[in-house]
Amino acid sequence: MLKSAIHKMYAILPTNIKNYIRVIYHRNPFTKSYKSRKWIRNVYTKFGLEQRRSMFLSISRYCQINRPITGYYFEFGCHGANTMRIAYDSFHYLHNFTYVAFDSFEGLPEISAIDEQEIWSEGKLKTSQEEFISIVTRHGIPNEKLITVKGFYEDSLNPKLKEKLLPTKAAVVYVDCDLYMSTVPVLRFIKDFLQKGTIIVFDDWNCFYGDNNKGERKAFNEFRQSEPDLVFEEFSQTSELKAFIFIGFRTD
Repeated sequence: MLKSAIHKMYAILPTNIKNYIRVIYHRNPFTKSYKSRKWIRNVYTKFGLEQRRSMFLSISRYCQINRPITGYYFEFGCHGANTMRIAYDSFHYLHNFTYVAFDSFEGLPEISAIDEQEIWSEGKLKTSQEEFISIVTRHGIPNEKLITVKGFYEDSLNPKLKEKLLPTKAAVVYVDCDLYMSTVPVLRFIKDFLQKGTIIVFDDWNCFYGDNNKGERKAFNEFRQSEPDLVFEEFSQTSELKAFIFIGFRTD
């Protein structure tokens, strides 16, 4: 009854008083809300970042052991610039890569039926091109080592762009497209940039409950079936990411 009475009293308070009480409540270290937010920030989110850093450092060691592996770091899906910054931190002391960011910079496209899932919606995960460039250049990526390609992939990943970027190959390809429909044109585009030793990382490998007929898994499976002469070997995996090494072209 006491709890009900408190709720009734709270309901009749002016909005500014409610907002003040809400701020105090959320800052109280003894509340469940405060403890939950602290755990998400200091444990859950930190764990995800550490897994990404571990993957990128593993790739850096792999590239150093198998040097020289030179060329581009391709990143498809750059919201927040978090992964691009981790990549630069992990690579630039040992590897002279050029960092290429491919993104609509308008958020996710319209969600097709095959990619429907509660977490995806059109326009979600939007970081503007100007904001992205500002973040990564402040972080230390030199302008001459940064290329941004704006547009939805079906339009932006065209022969003209391919001609502009070739003949340099890709050392690392990071696919953070989330959706099957976005991943298909990416894999079609990167074929000519593969060299022996290229690492391909899929950020959302276990989305759609790890279903091989959904998302990035489906796109990569179809790509491999359509290109049987391309040989890939598993490299590393976390709870979210899965990486493969491009071995080369089949000779048998």
